[in-house]
This record gives sequence, structure tokens and C-alpha cells, in this order.
Amino acid sequence: MTVVGDGDLPDLAADPRTLEELMQDLRGVQLYMMRMDMPNPVDSPMDYLAPHLREHILWLETQEKNGTLFLCGANAAGDQWDGSGTAIIRAPSLAAAVAIAETEPFHREGLRANTVHGWLLNEGTVRLTISLFTDKFSLG
Repeated sequence: MTVVGDGDLPDLAADPRTLEELMQDLRGVQLYMMRMDMPNPVDSPMDYLAPHLREHILWLETQEKNGTLFLCGANAAGDQWDGSGTAIIRAPSLAAAVAIAETEPFHREGLRANTVHGWLLNEGTVRLTISLFTDKFSLG
């Protein structure tokens, strides 16, 4: 991730748009955040989760292929990881998102506790680079 300047604070005086105009530009895409938290600390999260890791990865792959999984990853900073993760999923309702979260293997086995919250995608930038020559891509 690249951090530019001091956070690039906006020049409020130079931007004539009203709050109402700014709010209209927000995307407002309803998604759901699935927090996958460890109920208790463990010494080695990977060892603890390993017996069901293959099933978890296959579950994620299935959710991605069927269009449910938008984004997902470990709640980690460098090598500091407590075994928890977060997924952003597509679902027609909060109840449907909760039902999807209940099927996640680590949760189903009692290794993690999943909670689901509504999450509105409003703004951001996705950078995708595809190199046709090398047949590689990067996301960042």
C-alpha cells in the first residue's frame, strides 16, 4: 500500500459542492461484513485451524464462484495474526447473509464465532493491472 503526503486533506474552500451533492455521489451498495473471530486466544492459530483449513478455503472458493464473496482476508498486521478474518459478502438481506455465515466451516465447527453486520460500499478505488504479454495481473 502506498501512502501519499500527509493524508491529502481536501481543500474545503476550493470545492463548491454541497453536502447533498457529495452524498448523491456515494455508491450505497448494500453488502454485509462477516467478522470471523476467535472465541478464545490460542498459541498457534494456524495449527488450531489447520484440521478444517482445506474445507474453509474450498468454501471461500465456492462463495467466490457463485458471486457471494466480494472480498475476504485475515485480520493480520505483518506476522501478527490471532486467527480471525473478515469477509465482505453479497446477499439479498441481513438474514440471508447470516445464513451464509452459518455455513462457514470454522464457525460450523465452533473454532470461530461469525457475526454479520450491514456494510455500505460508498467510495474507494480498485486498481487492477492485467499484463497480456506476461499473462499476469496485480490488484492493489
